[in-house]
Amino acid sequence: MSLRERVRAEIATAGLSQAQASKEAGIESTGGSKLNQWLQEKYQGDNDKIEQQLTIWLETRKESAMQRAEMPKAPEWVKTPTAEKIFSSLAYARMAAVSVCVYGGAGVGKTSTCEAFSVQHPNVFIVTASPSAASYPACLRRIASAVGLRGFSHRTADLEDEVIARLKGTQGLLIFDEAQLLSTESLWGIKGIFDAVKIGVAYVGSEQAYSNLAGRKSELNAPLFRRISKKQALKQPTREDVTVILWAWGLTIDGSAGRSAVDYCAKIAAKPGALGMVTETLRLASMLALGAGEALGLDTIKQAYQSLGGE
Repeated sequence: MSLRERVRAEIATAGLSQAQASKEAGIESTGGSKLNQWLQEKYQGDNDKIEQQLTIWLETRKESAMQRAEMPKAPEWVKTPTAEKIFSSLAYARMAAVSVCVYGGAGVGKTSTCEAFSVQHPNVFIVTASPSAASYPACLRRIASAVGLRGFSHRTADLEDEVIARLKGTQGLLIFDEAQLLSTESLWGIKGIFDAVKIGVAYVGSEQAYSNLAGRKSELNAPLFRRISKKQALKQPTREDVTVILWAWGLTIDGSAGRSAVDYCAKIAAKPGALGMVTETLRLASMLALGAGEALGLDTIKQAYQSLGGE
């Protein structure tokens, strides 16, 4: 099979456009005119260079596909006891059309639980806050995109009306992930949408998210805090969280060997990265165990954690 035939086959199999393939191969940052001309044997430029780029691209995609096939897939979402608390708070906000605040340290499963909740319920919209969208107009554009508006107005007042019209009657839930990054201006704007639409709102983030909603003890901002019907504080992941995750990965947790694995992973979960680091460790440990023809166990977990830079 010629290089052109291989490139055409890869584009078709992967469902790529020529522009996407061209960008991946480093031929053009936008568009795919050079690749299109080359495929038609009409390119007047440096054909040798393009062929070298495409050969490397095909080999890279082949290697990546092999690595993905060999890499054990992490469970998409594990309903740990901590995740159940988050899930319950989100369900309450949606059912009662109230505001809730779920806050705590990183790595306890807040984001993944929000995503799982959105998959299992209709009209759940996740907005991820960021420093670049700190102002209310920028935050409002994020909300508009999350709720499915397209070609919307960039006038704040008009866009707010569009968002309110879109959300009315949905009986849904608006989740703000990384809510600690929302400005006071944005919090007041969201409160206005909440008051007008009467759907659930969940602020999910670090302890700073709770502090911001508390209004920094300012009487002026007190209405923000009074709108929060439930506050769910989350500390470090629990031993029960770790046990459920190990079980989801297929590790036998009964007996002394299983308890030792839980003990070891619980220590990992108590460090920065928390359950996220546990998952990455188990992913690598599963690969090591598979390569050695062994069952996942404490030894491979230790080896994996040390390979990832753990102590």
